[in-house]
Amino acid sequence: MRFGYIFVFISLSCSAQSLTETQKLASLGEVWGFLKYYHPAVATGRLNWDEQLVTLVPQIQQAHDRNELSTIYLRLIDNLGIVTPCQTCSFAESIPIRLRRNFDLSLLNDSTLFSTPLRDRLHYIARNRNQGKNHYVQWVRQTENANYSNEKTYAEMRVPNEAYRLLTLFRYWNVVHYFFPYKYAIDKNWHDVLMDQIPVFQQANSEQAYQLALYRMVAQIQDSHGFVSNTNKSVCLRCDLGRNWVPFEMTILDDKAIITRFYNDSLAAINNLKIGMVISHIDGETIHDRLERERPYVAASNESALRRNIAILMGIGPTEKAKLTIETDGQDSVLIVQRYAYSAFGRQAKESINSRNPVSRWLPNSIGYVNMGRLAAHQVDSVINTFMVAKAILFDVRHYPQGTMGQVLKHLNVTDKFVQFIVPDLTYPGMMKPGPVNSVSYRNKVHFKGKVIVLQNEETQSQAEFTIMALQTVPNVIVIGSQTAGADGGYIEIPLPGGYLATMTGQGIYYPDGRETQRIGIVPDVVVRPTIRGIQAGRDEVLERAIEAARQKK
Repeated sequence: MRFGYIFVFISLSCSAQSLTETQKLASLGEVWGFLKYYHPAVATGRLNWDEQLVTLVPQIQQAHDRNELSTIYLRLIDNLGIVTPCQTCSFAESIPIRLRRNFDLSLLNDSTLFSTPLRDRLHYIARNRNQGKNHYVQWVRQTENANYSNEKTYAEMRVPNEAYRLLTLFRYWNVVHYFFPYKYAIDKNWHDVLMDQIPVFQQANSEQAYQLALYRMVAQIQDSHGFVSNTNKSVCLRCDLGRNWVPFEMTILDDKAIITRFYNDSLAAINNLKIGMVISHIDGETIHDRLERERPYVAASNESALRRNIAILMGIGPTEKAKLTIETDGQDSVLIVQRYAYSAFGRQAKESINSRNPVSRWLPNSIGYVNMGRLAAHQVDSVINTFMVAKAILFDVRHYPQGTMGQVLKHLNVTDKFVQFIVPDLTYPGMMKPGPVNSVSYRNKVHFKGKVIVLQNEETQSQAEFTIMALQTVPNVIVIGSQTAGADGGYIEIPLPGGYLATMTGQGIYYPDGRETQRIGIVPDVVVRPTIRGIQAGRDEVLERAIEAARQKK
């Protein structure tokens, strides 16, 4: 009998235990999202589910303990009506492990937050979940990707109030929680991310703070497809950094910034700039410190892509002049450089280094070069046919391709499947299902019989990585360069309050044997990275190594 009293005492203590505001709001975000995708009455879109959240925020904040919190949720569920038993719903245990790595409904078992009656109701909804169309997420067969275009953007809210800022966080968090194919690959526990971000969004009561909260949130998924934009093109993005740009692009090597190209040659000459200049400080701040200061706000799948993305931001500032500390043979000197509005640079600013290479050309020793970033569909046959007698063809995929992969493969000896997709299962949110398996089987009697060599670097992303996966099925292909951006597959857009759009990778892309590409990227056979001396000498060291490989007998 004594133990019975102890059990009752512990149960009463647990139910009366006070909860922090962040705990309560996190429970709201999770319950609201669970019902949005699982409850048949909510999934239809007939209810204004955003408005329901905004109404619940103050109620949840005023709840004192688990019982009061549970009472609010039980009342909400009662108002949604009866859920009829599902005869076609599958169970998690019947689904292969590789398709349920992201699946997490541990929320339903949280006795700290939810009473037993509430947990039972949530479990019932999970077992008898919506099997019809969902208003908030639809499947687009043309792209084999999910679509969230029915979500409202509330573009008139330049700075949403606290409830709508929490709506922003909860909407994005739940899309990632249920539909991001690579949630399992995120370093941090996704529930912890929600807890961490709630105070950030509560305090983001200015346009700049709200925008930074968005960038911080998107960075959490560690996906190089994590972009932030706004439907209103007049909204200045990342203007917390300033609006003035130095007239050159940088690459970060060994925590030093190296000038690799000019946004405008004339402006660079006026400022006495040279390709290969080594910058150790900008406006008195070390490159390392600037890198770490920006790290929380930049989405990237791996360190190579992170440094690529941050390098773009390095030279932006609020002042009209930038103070650069230039390192030459171990000696430092100071160079004052004029900053300009980005519009002053013209079209040259949008060209990458590799896009300036020609579409194709002959190299010495009967080696053909093809720039996949510039090769258009109408050029494929004539370009590849010209190189059919070459000793080797170098395919440069260091610039985003023009969608010509399939046409190129028809000229090569390709007979194997090169990719395996997994995509979100909208009938069981959190689960994945097999997608289409791309099969290439061009058994051409006439095909290129020489060496195929592929060039890649951190600029190689998405379709470019996908292209290399296909080219890797060519017998004896050699891939040369450095780690790619690690964001393969198409991306999706998530509309958010304030007119913002946040993106993420929407499909899981794997090799046929299950090897991963997300965050890892395409692993080169021969690792070659640019060096400071090589940049200063105007050399393309990756291309040089590819030419060397083409000349070798084996």
